[in-house]
Amino acid sequence: MKPNDFKKMKAALTRSPNAVPLPLKVRVAEIITSLKERRNEPFGMLVVLGWQNRWQKFAVTPDASQDIFAGHNINRHGTDERPRFRADSPAAEKYQRVAQTLLFDGAILIDGLGNVLHSGVMIEGLRPRDTATKLHPGKFSDLSAQFGFKEKVHTRHLTAITASYQFKGTTVFTVSEESGTIHVFENGKIVYASPRRRI
Repeated sequence: MKPNDFKKMKAALTRSPNAVPLPLKVRVAEIITSLKERRNEPFGMLVVLGWQNRWQKFAVTPDASQDIFAGHNINRHGTDERPRFRADSPAAEKYQRVAQTLLFDGAILIDGLGNVLHSGVMIEGLRPRDTATKLHPGKFSDLSAQFGFKEKVHTRHLTAITASYQFKGTTVFTVSEESGTIHVFENGKIVYASPRRRI
């Protein structure tokens, strides 16, 4: 991703009214961008930032070995042992932990404080068609067009944009394995889409 593209993504996040703190959104965007730049092979990713425990009924872990952030408890000093995406914490540590998930299926869930809660999560039961019809009534060729995507997208992106609407106050990021594009969604809308990678 070119520096100017990252500036555009940061500007889009700055205009957001969502409750997730801007430095946290920018930090997650930086990590995702860094992963994309450092990895030669294509990968797909879905990150839900601002996750709340009350939505756990929508989260299923098909393969427990991929949920590398689960089971971290409060340690004896009273601090959470989970990786945390604070704006002032070292980027290298966060990069390495998230890089471990690139070959996993499913979403990474991060709460509004930046604590990484789960990875390898399948988000189910959101009913993208109902959300698309509520937000954009009318006749469309498919869900990609109804949600406003310029190109055809599939499960990861349809889940992400629906999650951003259903899970109020979240910011949801995707990386497309096919095109390499990064999308950011809030409130059921595409707030940023990077240029398509030339293959």
